Amino acid sequence: MSSQSNTEKMQLCLDFIDQRLETTAEQTIHIAEMIIEDIRSLTEGYQDALKEGTLKEHSELVRNTQMNWVNQLHDIILEQTNRDLNGQVIMALKQFVDKLNEKQFKHYQFDLPSAVASQQHSNEHEYLSQEEIDILMGQQNLFEEKTTH
Repeated sequence: MSSQSNTEKMQLCLDFIDQRLETTAEQTIHIAEMIIEDIRSLTEGYQDALKEGTLKEHSELVRNTQMNWVNQLHDIILEQTNRDLNGQVIMALKQFVDKLNEKQFKHYQFDLPSAVASQQHSNEHEYLSQEEIDILMGQQNLFEEKTTH
């Protein structure tokens, strides 16, 4: 690992985060689709159970299916809570960048994107809030209406 450059290590970390986010999203979608399919199947099966007089068996199937999903969802929540790998990787990158900033980038200017800068209290007067933009746009529309009539 030490033979990799810092740039390669940073790219590796970013790729890891990207892959993990994509995998997590895919897993979540897959689980949701399976739950929907089970619910659909159990709902349709209820009508059949009514006709065939097998409500007790259907009820047991519903209970078992629900417990299966509750257990799986509980495991997923615990995994996300106990192992926030993205957070660990982001912290490692942040510490590295902080050290880099201390040593090399004191003389470089780096401007925050406006969406980020507008959230900072020190810059709050340099950027308009969405509410202020809406008010100004409303005034502009009023001005245009008065000049066209």
